[in-house]
Amino acid sequence: MPKTGFRQRHPVLFVFGILFAAMTLTTGVMALFFSAAGFDDEDFTFALPATEKLGVAYLDGTIESSGRFVAFLKKLREDPDVKGVLLRVNSGGGGFGPSQEIFRAVKALAAKKPVVVSIGSMAASGGYYAACPAKVIYALPGSITGSIGVRSMFPSVVGVTDKIGFTFSSFTTGKLKDAGSPFRELTEEDRAYLQGLMNDLHDIFVGDVAQARNLNPADLTALQGKAMTAANALTIGLVDKMGSQEEAMEELKALSGITKKNPATIRGPKKEQSRLEEFFGRMGAAFIQGVTSAQPGFELRAQ
Repeated sequence: MPKTGFRQRHPVLFVFGILFAAMTLTTGVMALFFSAAGFDDEDFTFALPATEKLGVAYLDGTIESSGRFVAFLKKLREDPDVKGVLLRVNSGGGGFGPSQEIFRAVKALAAKKPVVVSIGSMAASGGYYAACPAKVIYALPGSITGSIGVRSMFPSVVGVTDKIGFTFSSFTTGKLKDAGSPFRELTEEDRAYLQGLMNDLHDIFVGDVAQARNLNPADLTALQGKAMTAANALTIGLVDKMGSQEEAMEELKALSGITKKNPATIRGPKKEQSRLEEFFGRMGAAFIQGVTSAQPGFELRAQ
């Protein structure tokens, strides 16, 4: 009599066993891959596809570049399954250009779907610039915000170079081309030119905030660039409501028409760690980059 194995005696159970083993192996390989790639539980969740999602975008720290953040907002804007976006801000500002670019990306997103801001410890200057186009801005009473203005600093090493006998020659195509160079004193003409440039950028900043928040530009200019608590900002219209991130999320769900208690979320953008940061740590990398990138000239900051 021929021998029969488990496969022949229980074909259905055998097939289910093979499928279960395959699923277990696939899940294990995926978990290993995402762990090795540096993903965490906020970046990847193994779940069935959802047709109603919310985006959560984190704007943290000094704003030095905008590429990854703007690209992430574009992804959320173009995804039809994303019904609204929470923008969580913890930033005191940064470069004027990157801050303005993020402002424009948030404005484009808010024109297509609800955007609610939750301010953590701070959303000042460029951080507030980026947040102001949102439909609703939440903050805690002690959050720091405002600081609507532009600044730039011009170091001078003229006295030091004179003492050590170091000379520096500059060849330009115009007498204002090297205005702000640390190797020569600022002239009155330099000062007038640079102040005019700052005033132009300030007017752009104030105009954008005034339009986004439906405020009078003169009232914003009268603030003289001062920072303030969110409790005070509420009284002049820079902030809409006092509340936590959880309360901001509940408002976003209502505005987005989502009734599910815990809707699926897409969070980002994922932070990249440079080789310098991996080797020296963040503080060391920042110091090295500051030294190696130092050069004559000036930088305008929404900070």
